[in-house]
Amino acid sequence: MSDASDTRQRLVSAAEQLFRVQGYSGTGLKQLTAEARAPWGSLYHFFPAGKAALGAEAIRYAGQLYAEGWRRAFERGETAGEAVDRVFRAEVRILEGSDYRNGCPIASTTLDVASTDEGLRLACDAAFSLWIETIMNGLEAHGAPPQATRPLAIFMIATLEGAIVLARAAKDPSPLIESARLVRDMVDRAAEDWA
Repeated sequence: MSDASDTRQRLVSAAEQLFRVQGYSGTGLKQLTAEARAPWGSLYHFFPAGKAALGAEAIRYAGQLYAEGWRRAFERGETAGEAVDRVFRAEVRILEGSDYRNGCPIASTTLDVASTDEGLRLACDAAFSLWIETIMNGLEAHGAPPQATRPLAIFMIATLEGAIVLARAAKDPSPLIESARLVRDMVDRAAEDWA
């Protein structure tokens, strides 16, 4: 990787990490370049449209990163229910390991600016759509009929994101642990009809 592409990726990675902790609006450009160990002018060199362009790229990056996590969970899980449980429990570890600071960069950005910045709203929508598609593919690989996968995938994402918010607010993993159990039970029951 060249120095230029390395600097660009550091900016994107730093933005993704900062959005997890403090959201899009709470992330300043000076902090972002400092976290990325990048010269101030490099941000506008790589993202001439400024913070919003970098933000959209960070959201795309996070979308791919999390989609890969879902894909691996479905590959490694013996059942679809186990795959879902893996993802929820991974979020418990992330929250506990960060003292409940590391949330979802896409959810936080959506809440921050989806109603005021169309480019960022579209990037967030695309990331959530990628996750839904990834989950649908994982469910189908575990025997779910195609018509059953979309509603279940949407339910999983909505439950996971809501549980993360509740866990962060309470500084308690219970919302994720309890949600994981209920979602896994639901997926396991649904899977009985897939055979």
